[in-house]
Amino acid sequence: MTIYKTACRGCHGGCLYDVDVDNGRVVQVRPSKEGPLNHGRGCVKGMSIIEQMYHPDRLLYPKRRIGPRGSGQWERISWDEAYDLIAQKMNGLIEQYGPECISSLTGTGRHHLPYFFRLGNAIGTPNFSSAGALICLGPRRTAAVMTAGLFAGVDYFGPTRPGGILVWGANPAISGADGELQWFIKDAVREGIPIVVIDPRPTELAKKAHLWLRVRPGTDGALALGILNLLFTEDLYDHDFVEHYTYGFEELRARCRDYPLEKVSSITGIPASQILAAARWIGTTKPLGLEQGCAFEQSINAMDTCRAIFMIPAVTGNYDVPGGFVESMEIVPAGLRPANELPPERIEKALTGGVPFLKRDTMAHPYLMLEAIRTGKPYKIRGMFINANNTLLSMADARHSYDCLKELDFLVYMDIFMNPTAELADVVLPAALWPEVNCVFAMPEFGDQVVLSQQKCVQVGECKSDEEFIIELCRRAGWNYGFTDQRSMMEAQMQELARRRPEYRDFSLDELRRQGYLAPERSYYNYRRCGFLTPTGKFELLSTEMAKAGVDPLPSWHEPSETPVSAPELSKEYPLILTTGGRQQPYFVSNNRQIRSLRRMEPFPLVRMHPAAAQKYGLAEGDWAWIETPRGRITQKVKLEPDMAENVVSCDFGWWYPEAGAPGYGWAESNANILTIAAPPYDRYLGSYQLRALLCRVYPNPGCKIEARYEAWMNATPETERTGSL
Repeated sequence: MTIYKTACRGCHGGCLYDVDVDNGRVVQVRPSKEGPLNHGRGCVKGMSIIEQMYHPDRLLYPKRRIGPRGSGQWERISWDEAYDLIAQKMNGLIEQYGPECISSLTGTGRHHLPYFFRLGNAIGTPNFSSAGALICLGPRRTAAVMTAGLFAGVDYFGPTRPGGILVWGANPAISGADGELQWFIKDAVREGIPIVVIDPRPTELAKKAHLWLRVRPGTDGALALGILNLLFTEDLYDHDFVEHYTYGFEELRARCRDYPLEKVSSITGIPASQILAAARWIGTTKPLGLEQGCAFEQSINAMDTCRAIFMIPAVTGNYDVPGGFVESMEIVPAGLRPANELPPERIEKALTGGVPFLKRDTMAHPYLMLEAIRTGKPYKIRGMFINANNTLLSMADARHSYDCLKELDFLVYMDIFMNPTAELADVVLPAALWPEVNCVFAMPEFGDQVVLSQQKCVQVGECKSDEEFIIELCRRAGWNYGFTDQRSMMEAQMQELARRRPEYRDFSLDELRRQGYLAPERSYYNYRRCGFLTPTGKFELLSTEMAKAGVDPLPSWHEPSETPVSAPELSKEYPLILTTGGRQQPYFVSNNRQIRSLRRMEPFPLVRMHPAAAQKYGLAEGDWAWIETPRGRITQKVKLEPDMAENVVSCDFGWWYPEAGAPGYGWAESNANILTIAAPPYDRYLGSYQLRALLCRVYPNPGCKIEARYEAWMNATPETERTGSL
């Protein structure tokens, strides 16, 4: 028996595990008591990893399509054949059309993310992208960098406990995103630390909150500016911090006067007394932490809202204080600088739609990239890499994604299981799960204070890590990736650790792997010694970088494009407000729907609504309902929520049905992104699009067969368990 210490990546990750390996097979996993972020705890996603690794439907070898695209006809090939075919096809497209004709979509959660964009750089294309970059963490991180130079999170680790936590647009008790996991917020609630929750849904945390503000979907930005206005008018801000460490205070205060209490109450649907109570609690709670999520990123107000919310703990004197809202430590870079400098004329070709901060990051807009496949405007995207991204589930306007992907000349897909998007590829590659990879996992980039080690414990089938595939493909294709093996990449990260933290100059990669983690001591009030990493050296309430880019440097708010206010005629046909993105504990985005132990916990997607709304439209608890927007309709199972607003419904996200069989796997039956909007208008800074604050209608679906199909699948014998056998 060999025991390895390695980090789970069943979500965005951070839990350290002890993995027991006997004769080349994982036989047990145990959350490590030494884990700095989990302290011996693990959720069902991590604890089910053995079932995931050895599932009979797992992808174990490369496959090549032999029938029409989307027909489900495949043949097994070797890795050598896969490498040579991909290099030949992609280089052929590059030679004929230029490197910008190659693009990508990637997801999050797996270890590969910091290294995937280096592949685009090696190819020489400016059109690599992420389905989540504009609607999940990207706006928060970009807003933080524009405002303070670094991201920030709640200080759960220091000698001082938070005096209170503001939880906005997040449900960390379930999602556990960005390394902060679910344990810390639950511990805080059990300790009696008060929380204020801002969310349209009565989440697990909302039910435990000191105060819950039931905000109308899409109006978080107006609420944030209204709270800032109250902090200023009621003299609840920190005068010393504002006077000595901020830039643009008077300009921000003038902007916030446009958001008086009664106006904000009218916009958001929150009683004025609750908004005032929340502002006074925020202004008097010391130290105050902020848990923020992706809900308010998924709108045309993404960056403005992120910046306004990020400012709240700062102007109240809670930024980088013990127990407060502390800045990222950036101990080790999660990714390394690209190997090549793309020429300016090629960067100008990036499919950004003129969005200023996409071009700065050499990243394309995912919708515009997909649209260029279909229309050829301004030029045609012909080749694509998709890693860890079930695009038909994760991209807005899923039918558009389907139509576009079918038009590609060549598509390479890498993942753990076959899924609806994989079925549209030309080559499918088997990806490694977290006990099968080597990686230096750097959470500081997202706000926490640790570096974790992942190490390969076993080899399952012919599965490879994304990095192994990328490095070898670049070697064979003649593309300059900058590294020739994974070990050298990890060593480069450790060299950067030694540069940033001289006290760890003798702390080797092998020592990290033996120990499993590194957790340096945090320092506070860093801005007093070093200033902020912004052009002014101050916390920029007025962003000089935004001003330089020719966009509004102060946050504001605009009514989304499809609401009862902005589209009153449409709301007569679609009278309910839809918010999407609901998560369930066993799943991460679209993962794990074929894992039986997890599926038993949450077998179906839920549409949550007020009992009065359900009754009005002929629905009861447990019924299957149609949810329809102007883009299409899906079906989910009704869950009554008496505390929701009567005119708001919420859909769960990421649902497909492996038991429905290849090649479709029921991808359009309950997929919330059938309902969402990928086309403009976009957020004016980053290009974020609308997954929430939409108009919908609901009605019964009495003929739904999803439950019967599920029961047949669950009752199948192990011999007939394979996807598509029913």
